[in-house]
Amino acid sequence: MSCSEKLILRKKCKTIRNTIDTRSVSGKICGLIKKWDVFNNARNIMLFYPIGSELSLLELLNINGKNFYFPCVTGDDLSVACYESSDCFISGKYDIMEPDGVRLDECSFLDLVFVPALAVDLQGNRLGYGKGYYDKFLSKYPSLVSAVPVCSKLCFKKIPAESHDIKVNYLITENDIIRP
Repeated sequence: MSCSEKLILRKKCKTIRNTIDTRSVSGKICGLIKKWDVFNNARNIMLFYPIGSELSLLELLNINGKNFYFPCVTGDDLSVACYESSDCFISGKYDIMEPDGVRLDECSFLDLVFVPALAVDLQGNRLGYGKGYYDKFLSKYPSLVSAVPVCSKLCFKKIPAESHDIKVNYLITENDIIRP
């Protein structure tokens, strides 16, 4: 798929996402996650801070017994910052909020990584924002379990994928948890 075709697809997906009741869908997805054995068995979990009309998993921060981390853009790579309940979020690169805590460059200790996406397909491919941060991050830690929370309206049969795109292990819609 050409670069311009991906831009058109991204624009289409953003338009669809802007019509979604993200608060309702986020709540349903968080409800499924709270019952999910993979989440319940995980101790070190990376969330993401929602931007624009992205789904929010921030209600999961209220769950005790978990260590939460958020991605931070450092140059061309992602590092993580540990979230403590007393932490403030500050605006990082691309105005994405991140904890004002210590950044860690080594992330193999994570048990579960939630990855943002504009859209996904049933094979675990995701359409991101085009910068490749999560593809690089996931390729660096291939044993990490990854999941994309996504509205079912943005879960397609097939989306274009390139050789450097890293598939995720799970798709979580407001209706179900899918293992591609």
